[in-house]
Amino acid sequence: MELLKYILISIPMISSMTCGIILMVVFYKNLSVTEIPILRTLGGYYFALIALWITDNLTQKLLGSRIFLLPVLSLFITLSQVCFYHFICYIIPIKKKFNYLQYQMIFVVFVWSYAFIYALFQAKGYQELDVQAICTQYLSIYITLNTGVYTLLCWKRVYDYHRAKNKRKIQIKRLNWIHLLLVLKSIFTLLFCLNNYSVVVQAITVFVLSFQHIILTFNMLLEKNRVKIPVAYKTNVMLSSGQIVAVDQMGTLANDVLESTFIHSNTRTENLLTQSDIVNYFTNDKPYIKKDFRLDTLVNHFGVNRTYVSKFINVTYNCNVSQFINCWRLKEVEYLQATSKENNMEELVVQAGFSDYRHYLRAVHSAEKRQQH
Repeated sequence: MELLKYILISIPMISSMTCGIILMVVFYKNLSVTEIPILRTLGGYYFALIALWITDNLTQKLLGSRIFLLPVLSLFITLSQVCFYHFICYIIPIKKKFNYLQYQMIFVVFVWSYAFIYALFQAKGYQELDVQAICTQYLSIYITLNTGVYTLLCWKRVYDYHRAKNKRKIQIKRLNWIHLLLVLKSIFTLLFCLNNYSVVVQAITVFVLSFQHIILTFNMLLEKNRVKIPVAYKTNVMLSSGQIVAVDQMGTLANDVLESTFIHSNTRTENLLTQSDIVNYFTNDKPYIKKDFRLDTLVNHFGVNRTYVSKFINVTYNCNVSQFINCWRLKEVEYLQATSKENNMEELVVQAGFSDYRHYLRAVHSAEKRQQH
């Protein structure tokens, strides 16, 4: 029975460590500005869980002094829940942003816990107390309350997101895996209340937590593979004839002619526009943050026929010019969310080039529809 107990305790630590390492290895290189804070938050979540399980495992037999480690265990418990909620805030963007005061509150609770234990230690009759029972009861109540509160906060954020979308009659973004994650988190909280009553319940609780880690890691890997603005191995080039061809990274003209509906196609004529020209222009100059930026601005900048530019973007990125511009604005919103923590969502979308928050929601809806097809 004792061996089974240690195996059950070790399973969440192994799953946390495995999933955390997988995410770090996959996301280590080529991180975008928006991926860095998300990875940092997930790293904090897995680190807190690993530290919690290791500390708990190593101090199981320290009956007398274990009570003095309760603030440390409380810190790791709260940190894991705050990081998880912070991650949900990144995945589900609404007007209300994550409050960073919650990280400061972790250390307030940490100091308060030590003050409470010190006062308890100084009280008369301390030696007569059952320290092991106090530790077990304290951790059970603390984990249940902490997990329960932050699970409710996550559900509330999902509810607010759905309500905002339904109010504007916008199709809901696919959040099935988030729903499943929160359902499992709710089940874990419920089962943890009954943790001391049955070994079977303890085993189910442990596997529910490990399954959460698997779902979270698997879907983050899927998100990593999803590219909003496709950048293929081959670069599209528009020739002066209006023909659009693909050139590989060695500069060799590929056989695939992507668009040849224009007259007098000639692959040897001087090229007018390349895929990298547009990407460099949007990346370096950020013209899309101006509300009046449109196709005419692109035409004037590159000095290319209006029809040619429109067709080039349509063929290369599988969207029209307006959708392409809004796609860059959506990326800018994600960047601003990661860097401008003091501004609310309505201010960020205006800074990114959208006329207002409603314009931003329409762009999100359009992008989600294109991803589904």
